[in-house]
Amino acid sequence: MLFQMPSFLAFFVVFCGLFAVSPAALRLPLVTVASLFFYGWWYPPYVILLVGLVLFCWLALLAVHRDRRWLAPAVVVALLPLLLFKYTDFLLRTLGELTGASLPHLGWMLPLGISFVTFTILCYLIDTARHPAKRPPEFWPTAVFLTFFPHLLAGPILRAQHILPQLPQMRLAWAALTPNLALFAVGMMKKVLIAGPVGSFVDQSYQVHDTLVGWHALATIFGFAIQIYCDFSAYSDMAIALAGMLGIAFPENFHSPYAAGSISEIWRRWHMTLSFWLRDYVLKPLHQRFYRHARQLALALTMVVSGLWHGAAWTFVVWGALNGLVMAIENATGYSRYANNAKGLRRAGCVVLTFVVWCALTVIFRAPDLATAWSILGESWGRGGWAQWPAVATVPVALGVLLLVLHPVDQIDRIRAAAQRVPAALLIPVLLAVIAGCSLLASMRPQNFYYFDF
Repeated sequence: MLFQMPSFLAFFVVFCGLFAVSPAALRLPLVTVASLFFYGWWYPPYVILLVGLVLFCWLALLAVHRDRRWLAPAVVVALLPLLLFKYTDFLLRTLGELTGASLPHLGWMLPLGISFVTFTILCYLIDTARHPAKRPPEFWPTAVFLTFFPHLLAGPILRAQHILPQLPQMRLAWAALTPNLALFAVGMMKKVLIAGPVGSFVDQSYQVHDTLVGWHALATIFGFAIQIYCDFSAYSDMAIALAGMLGIAFPENFHSPYAAGSISEIWRRWHMTLSFWLRDYVLKPLHQRFYRHARQLALALTMVVSGLWHGAAWTFVVWGALNGLVMAIENATGYSRYANNAKGLRRAGCVVLTFVVWCALTVIFRAPDLATAWSILGESWGRGGWAQWPAVATVPVALGVLLLVLHPVDQIDRIRAAAQRVPAALLIPVLLAVIAGCSLLASMRPQNFYYFDF
């Protein structure tokens, strides 16, 4: 079920009605059941997997709460579904290519949100072992924490210590309706009006990557950087807004990343909950181990893990490794500190340089294989095509430029604050019209959120 579709809007209205009349004791079970229904809308059989993960997490939490020695086996078991569904075929294919053997492939469909659910389980288990609560974890709060439909499929990645204390106060937050409705509408516009058309242009361009020339190739590279930001930040905006309407504060996930002056700074602004997860559960342990010998090695390895998390393909491994290499160089040379302290034209130069590097790296992220990435990044420059601008690229590039102009104010706090300055009686009808209009447009050409594949 997609946030931008009429089916989800109907689901959310019905859910809010049931939630409003439910006794307080039944609200968490209702949220869990509604979240399972939301998940099952895509592929009902995998609801069994999600229920199994919830039950396992709760039982593992009880075991870790009693004895932290259960943490290691619990982490291993928690990773098994992710490894099975996401990485088994990749490993078999790689082994087959290396050995020449004809190995079988599972060919199983990747369950939506499996990576996000797994990371949520891991941080809950690790945090419980590090800082056990006085009382053992309860089932229904655990179930809601893992399955809460706003964040279930593509984050933000939540922390138990931040969300669980809020669950007893979950309610329809009427006072926060207008700012969160505005945030939802902004996410809807980014997804439907920018990411959708720009993504269609990018998809068509990648299909003919071996014939891309000059400006068309450059527009394609630029277009995907715009698409991936608008698509993923749109999901985060809508998820944060939906949770806010229910009285739950989700953490910020994007903070104008294209205003960053270095790749290191981008990752402090882009998919922030994943970046902080990797910092706390991967980088810090690696840094403690490698600090005396190669302090930048921990950073590089962390970004390789990030690449593998995004997908089971060599393109993601290379993409993660290159991000890690650039960040290690930035830190080792002091460029990252220079960019943070730069002002005026120096800062602008750092921002432009960072955006160019980021756009180049996203080609590797988007490409189905390294040959395609090289075709767009390298070979297209020698095919000519610089004398004439491709008309098909005009609208996508214009939308991208508009996004960059508005980028400094594309932050959840600024959007909510702006909405609160307008009388609700005037703003709410406009926001509902925008949401309904975008939903109608989306229903004519449904498009998944890009990060559903991860």
